[in-house]
Amino acid sequence: MRKYIGILFLIFSFLIAIGCLAEFDHTPIASTIVLLVISLPLYTLGHLIRTSKEEMKRKGKLWLTIYVFAVIILPLIFYSYESYEDLKWRSIDDGKYIFYVPSSSELGSFSLLFMMALLLLIPVRLFSPELKRKRFMNIMIIVTLLLYGGFRYWTWSDYRGVHKEIGLISQNWAGKRSVQPFDQLERIVVEPGLYRAKLSDPTDETTFIWKMTFINKNGKKTIYSFRGLSKNDLNGALQVKEISQTDQILFDVKKMSTKEKKWFDLELELEKLEKEPFYRFFELANP
Repeated sequence: MRKYIGILFLIFSFLIAIGCLAEFDHTPIASTIVLLVISLPLYTLGHLIRTSKEEMKRKGKLWLTIYVFAVIILPLIFYSYESYEDLKWRSIDDGKYIFYVPSSSELGSFSLLFMMALLLLIPVRLFSPELKRKRFMNIMIIVTLLLYGGFRYWTWSDYRGVHKEIGLISQNWAGKRSVQPFDQLERIVVEPGLYRAKLSDPTDETTFIWKMTFINKNGKKTIYSFRGLSKNDLNGALQVKEISQTDQILFDVKKMSTKEKKWFDLELELEKLEKEPFYRFFELANP
């Protein structure tokens, strides 16, 4: 019976922790106090009730480490990533961007690699008591943190987007901006497609994808890709279409295949989206 009561205490502890983390943006001080005064004591008490004082002495440090990693370190890594992206967008947004991508090239994906490295290195260091080269692992974590932070600072100015008034904007990490006004575009092509799930990955899913390609008069292509369907992406695409009509730019929507149409309809149903505006944009027969 003690075991089940202890597990119940642990569940309550993590539920409270999840609630605190969800509200951390709005009430950081209150959330921190609740974590330290309610969630952590419940967690400790839960282990004590379900085991014994002797086992608590032997494994208490490990259990505390698990709590700190799950409730503090792990959320902090994800929070730092999300808050950085949010701050970056707010520093750029003037209310007139139709589409926005937080990196002007594939270089931006390196930040995800650094984050994944931290998610791998920190648990290895914390949960491997028999690890021989602990100092070396500590140095690796510190170096990865410095590289991650430095890279984020370095790429603060790096982004690209479609602006209602200016046109296509691309700015690299050094702040060098290139602009293509809409009057330099020859055509805009909308091309539906299908992302096929990898058989080797059971969590991967086949889904409808589409892309919008801006082609200037010199033949240079700028591509914006979209996975799935959403109202925001459709609204942006409709704004681009309206601009193309105003500036007399050819707007070409490629025909969907039967398979693409099947997954397109499935996506609309799963997301509970109104079919008519999406059908009209992709130039399909009435649903």
